[in-house]
Amino acid sequence: MGRMDTLKRHLPFSGQEGLQELKKIAVRFEEKIYTSATSQPDYLRKISLKMLTMETKSQNTMANSLPSNSGSSSKNPPDTASVVVAR
Repeated sequence: MGRMDTLKRHLPFSGQEGLQELKKIAVRFEEKIYTSATSQPDYLRKISLKMLTMETKSQNTMANSLPSNSGSSSKNPPDTASVVVAR
């Protein structure tokens, strides 16, 4: 999967203007990684790590937005810690 595809899924831009904005972000992102990389393998590692981080954050955000105990028939109220974390 390409960097633009990953950015499209994680940033709320749409339409032609949104696509241009995504391209600008992708260019800045690549330039930043390129200038800080010490070698081609380091560049590829940094790009991969950043994309993996974006995927992980996205999955965690989606998991945290799901209601907890939605299928539970328990009459016990959820503990305070899980309510605070869910918010």
